[in-house]
Amino acid sequence: MEQGLPGKFGKCVIDRLLGQGATAVVYHATHEGLDIQVAVKVLRRKLSELRPQYAERFLREARLAARLEHPNVVRVIDCGVQDGFHYMVMDYVDGPNCLELLQQNPGGLDWQEATRIIRQAAQGLAFAASHNIIHRDVKPSNVMLDSTGRARVSDLGLAKLTVKGIVSLTQELHTVGTPNYMSPEQIRSPADLDLRTDIYSLGASFYHLVCGAPPYRGKSSMEVVAQHLSATLTPPFKRKPGLPAPLSSMICKMMAKTPEERYRDYDELSRDLDNMLEGRSTTADGFEESKLDIPDADLRRVLDELAFGTDITVEHDFPTPSPSGSAAQASSVADGSTDLDPFGPEDFSAYRPDESHTGDSTVLAEVLAERDSWNPTIIIVLVVIGVLALIAVAVLAAMSAS
Repeated sequence: MEQGLPGKFGKCVIDRLLGQGATAVVYHATHEGLDIQVAVKVLRRKLSELRPQYAERFLREARLAARLEHPNVVRVIDCGVQDGFHYMVMDYVDGPNCLELLQQNPGGLDWQEATRIIRQAAQGLAFAASHNIIHRDVKPSNVMLDSTGRARVSDLGLAKLTVKGIVSLTQELHTVGTPNYMSPEQIRSPADLDLRTDIYSLGASFYHLVCGAPPYRGKSSMEVVAQHLSATLTPPFKRKPGLPAPLSSMICKMMAKTPEERYRDYDELSRDLDNMLEGRSTTADGFEESKLDIPDADLRRVLDELAFGTDITVEHDFPTPSPSGSAAQASSVADGSTDLDPFGPEDFSAYRPDESHTGDSTVLAEVLAERDSWNPTIIIVLVVIGVLALIAVAVLAAMSAS
């Protein structure tokens, strides 16, 4: 626990740690007045002291989220400040989040189960959108399952750090979240977003659920960001043969690089999800993403603005188990693994576009993807063949000499 942390927040008595992230810590507690189990999310004190405006927004948007009463949304019950700590009280969800499910199923979930989860998450996000609330941080760890199997979206309406905000804060807190699910527009222009950014992130989460891995992978945040901005998406059925073609097309449509090519709203998305499950055609059938050509100079400018080069750490893809051993969490409580992988300036320079390249379309993300596609086994085989060839040449030379 943080130094000076009180044992009680309002009427909530803290009894154990559930998990912790870069910006907050989540505890299990008992609400004395209501006699129910709750989760208390406490903003890290250093963050609230360094960025008081963020702490105030944290409370302001928590009050806004408290208005969201929906079966597929984790409800905010209370919020406030206790002994200098900003906190909010939320429903305690007695089941795992989807990232934990993926830990148990590393090859991905059954596609029908994943579709059901995404369908319910879309209902929760649609309700929020009807109240003019955009999540901005949709990812598997923010989709919870209760003991009945019902999916519930957590952290709705809460203050979010954009990529640029995270990088700025990194210089002080030395932490940053994974960008595996961020839409291109959230990376490039985070002030100008609508519900379609959440549809993209929901699609990226859907991809992870059915394939067992995020849509774009890399050794650094820089690499992943570059691919979200300009790399052509590999359809899920090519990553995991056997997935239905309509499902693969739907995910590709959800993750189209330009918002105009995505689903325009959750009604259209939900209809397609239902149609796919029932074997009917969808509006995404045969969808092929139009390649978004970004000049290398523009991509270099975006990456330079993000400054993903110094003093940044990236969280692991999967969370560490909560200290209690329980999978029950009521927020993205395992977002912040205590083990962080640092990368430095050498990684930054390795992923920047070639200064000498003068073409109009970016080659950075494609080069990264091609590099990742090299299988170590192939390389070993080539090395063995080369060694055998050298031996054969030496033997022939010896025979000729004799």
